[in-house]
Amino acid sequence: MENILGLLRIRVRRGVNLAVRDHGGSDPYVVVTSGHQKLKTRTEKNNSNPEWNDELTLSITDLNVPIKLEVFDKDTFTEDDKMGDAEIDIKPYIEILKMGLQNLPNGCVVKKFRQK
Repeated sequence: MENILGLLRIRVRRGVNLAVRDHGGSDPYVVVTSGHQKLKTRTEKNNSNPEWNDELTLSITDLNVPIKLEVFDKDTFTEDDKMGDAEIDIKPYIEILKMGLQNLPNGCVVKKFRQK
């Protein structure tokens, strides 16, 4: 078993104005991967503005491995259509934890600066 550095909880909140991939509308879901781990949200039927609010938990074993998010349209008889993707580098978030700033209010912007 690999050495686990920690657990990362990801809340997949919503999608906004997602592309319509099927004639009747899209049935979107999100796949989150990190290394060999693969987690999936529930599918929102016929919705271009889905609200999942799903919480997924990944085991972090390597800080250099990015978190990948892919949005798909669920299809019954054919392969699911890819609607979009993103990659998240978790190293900046780890730096915040090391700085002891985890209790800052939501929406607070943290910038790094150097003193002379």
